[in-house]
Amino acid sequence: MRRILLIDLLGGLGDLIMVLPSIHALAEAHPGAALTVLTHAPGAPLLARDPAVAAVRTARMHDERAAVERALADLAPDLTVTTTRFDGIGELVEADAAARGTRVVANLWRRPPPDELVGERYQRILAAEGVIAGGVRPPRIVLGDDERAAGREELGRARRHATSGHPPAREHPPTVLVPDAGMAVKRWPARRWAALAASLPPPVLSVGPVEGARELPPTALRGLAARFAAVGEAGGAVVGPDTGPVRLAAAVGARTIALFGPTLAARYGPEEGTNLQGLPGCPHRRPTAITEQVCWWDAGCPLADEPACLLDLTVSRVREWVTAARTG
Repeated sequence: MRRILLIDLLGGLGDLIMVLPSIHALAEAHPGAALTVLTHAPGAPLLARDPAVAAVRTARMHDERAAVERALADLAPDLTVTTTRFDGIGELVEADAAARGTRVVANLWRRPPPDELVGERYQRILAAEGVIAGGVRPPRIVLGDDERAAGREELGRARRHATSGHPPAREHPPTVLVPDAGMAVKRWPARRWAALAASLPPPVLSVGPVEGARELPPTALRGLAARFAAVGEAGGAVVGPDTGPVRLAAAVGARTIALFGPTLAARYGPEEGTNLQGLPGCPHRRPTAITEQVCWWDAGCPLADEPACLLDLTVSRVREWVTAARTG
């Protein structure tokens, strides 16, 4: 194979991170091929400096099908793989491959079990199709030595500010809190973030405002990845909801504690780290059809005034796992 096109247009940063192991497995299985990834612009920087990726193309929201059509016409790939089927994209890549007599894997969501991690499911399907070797691997984001050095420097500066007034001997590994998520149904209550910050020894940092934590200054996506890598090197931990930044932290080697409410951790959790499931027995959870859950779009929980699954994750339980991660 000379040209491979991988399409991931599901829209989330975490979605792209989940398909990274498949990207790397495809590049390893076809070392002579040029692998192009088509994705949305916000996540594209994650692929910069990755030797497995020859080129990145981006699509605008609501223009995804046209972007796929252009990529197929320009590249004429020998193998097309897509995680994306909406707007007829699955049928489009299948028809293109049939017309040109090339390979395609157009459905990586086929008959998913409720307790298999999505990223691992992708790899098993691709292996069954014979386009990658067997076995599964976790996501890895490639950072340069210069980026890692900058991340260490920025983390060190933040730690010094956060621990001012505390004797150096009392300094602990850093904890970084990531309170926000793209959907209200995934957000742990702000009062609990504040209580968690107050219960942890310094330095307690945050990506976004948390009462009692020192907020890290804004940075680009790769800069955030480098900071998370430095947290991992320092023996610290990153805590947050089921969201892209927590997956980003895990993919650069940081210890993570992910808070799962409406989604099932056994299916959507990062491959590495600790995934805490709130209200495991919720009768309204639909592991393989999460967008059809009654709570999904407006965070309206039929069991409580706030999402009961997130309320089930207590501060003491989260703190216990953070402490274990920072000392383990």
